[in-house]
Amino acid sequence: MLKPNILFLFSLMLLISLNASIAQEKSQTTKSVNSPAGKHLIGDNFGGGKIFWLDETGLHGLIAATTDQSPKGIAWNSGTLIATGANSDGVFAGEQNSTKIVSMQGTAKPNAASLCLDYKTTSGNVEYNDWYLPSKSELNLLYKQKMVVGGFNVTNGIYWSSTESLATPETSAWEQEFKFGSQYEDDKDLLDQLRCIRKF
Repeated sequence: MLKPNILFLFSLMLLISLNASIAQEKSQTTKSVNSPAGKHLIGDNFGGGKIFWLDETGLHGLIAATTDQSPKGIAWNSGTLIATGANSDGVFAGEQNSTKIVSMQGTAKPNAASLCLDYKTTSGNVEYNDWYLPSKSELNLLYKQKMVVGGFNVTNGIYWSSTESLATPETSAWEQEFKFGSQYEDDKDLLDQLRCIRKF
C-alpha cells in the first residue's frame, strides 16, 4: 500500500522540480532580453559614483559623485568679476564650461569649477579624475534624480551649475535649489553647494 504513495510523491517532486527549472530558464531569458550585456540603469553604482542620466542606448550617460564636494558652500568665481564665456548648456556642456572657468579665473583661489576639476575618487582600484561642474541642464537632470543619487541638501541646498548668465556674465551664473527645483541666476560670489559629475 505504501509503494503507490511513494511513487506518487516521487512523480510529484519530479514535476515540481521540472516546472521550477523551466520557470528559471524563462526568467533568465527575459532578463537577458530586457537588460542586454553592457547596458546600465539609473541609480547603478558605476565609474566612481551613481548614474543619474543615460542616453537612448543605455551605454553612455552621466555619473554624480555620491556626496557634496562643498557642504559649507563655495563661490562660483575666484573673487574677480569677469565674464569667462562659460555659457554653454545641455548634456556634456559642463565639461567645456568648467575648463573655460578655470582657464579664465586661474586656480590661485578655489572656485566651484576648479574644485570639480581637481576632484578624484577611487573605486575598484581605478582612479576617476575627469569630474566637472554640471551645466544648467545637467544640474536639472541631477535634481530630477536627487532621491536616487542621494546625499543632497534638500532642505535649503542651492547648487551651482557651470553655466554663466548671458545677461550679466561678469557677476552672475545659474544655480538650482534642491527643495522645489527652481533655477535662477545669482551672484557668483555666493557660497552655494556643489556636486561634481562625470560622463561615460
